[in-house]
Order: sequence, then C-alpha cells, then structure tokens
Amino acid sequence: MRVLVAYATYYGATEGIAECIADALRREDVETTLANIEHLDAVDPSFEAVVIGSSVHAGHWLKPAAQFVKRNAAVLGGRPVWLFSSGPVGDGADKPQPDPKEVAQFEQLIRPRGHEVFGGAFDRAAANARGGRLDRAINRFIPEGDYRDWVEIERWAMSIATALHQPVAV
Repeated sequence: MRVLVAYATYYGATEGIAECIADALRREDVETTLANIEHLDAVDPSFEAVVIGSSVHAGHWLKPAAQFVKRNAAVLGGRPVWLFSSGPVGDGADKPQPDPKEVAQFEQLIRPRGHEVFGGAFDRAAANARGGRLDRAINRFIPEGDYRDWVEIERWAMSIATALHQPVAV
C-alpha cells in the first residue's frame, strides 16, 4: 500500500503533524511519502491512499492546499482520503472546533473517510522573522505555545493504518 501524506503549512506546525502521521504509518508497514503541497502539482495515481492536511487561518485552509484538493479531485475521489486541519492555539485548542469552510465542499467533491482538527503551535519569534509588518502586528495577539496533542495525532494515524490494512470487500 502506497500512501501520500501531503500538507500545507504556514509556520511549520502542520508539517510536524504530517511527519508524525507519516512516521506512524511507516511503523505499521505502510509505504509512505511525505510532501509539502508547495512541491506537488498532481497526485501520482500510483498512490493508493492519501492524507492531506493544512493549517487553518480565519476558518479556512491555506489556499495552496484547497487548490491542490480541487485540482486533484478526479484522482482523490477514486481512493481513500483522510483530511486534517491544524491551527487552534491557546485555550480553545483542546475544545471541539468547527470544520474549516472548505471541508464541506471537499466532502462533496472527494468524499474523504474522515477529517480531524488538531491543535497547532505558534512561536512568535519565528513567525515574526518569517512575516512582514502586517503579520507582526497580528502575531502579537496569537497565544504562543505548542498545543499539538501528539497522543491524539498518533491515535488518528493508527486508525488510518488499521483501515488501510482491512481487506477490500468485493
């Protein structure tokens, strides 16, 4: 079973989640390729399943991630797909979060097997170094810290591995 784990990240937290998912799948003998969506144009049809994640800003996936799903809808619709989002930080990170706006459209377009929202992480110094003046003005209001629940991320990845190892009913 060949699986693509693709992600779009702004400050790097989503990349860490994608790495954790890819590592968990590999430990379960799933051949896994990890890739930043910025380096992908299309989903290679040889991938038998796909996991796609994006950081969420203002209730939306990053534009490159949403465009990637739409551009590859024909291929994605023909195989198992799981989606994840990251981004809530601070007090709300461990509380149920609404799905990003694009997820409802993705459910119609590619029929993913699941979508999960994970807490994100924010390092103000790194973010300010990366962003421009407007980013620095906004960044001062974002709670700093790592709110990713690695146990929950690992558990979700293991549920994907279990599903991938199930025999296909004919």
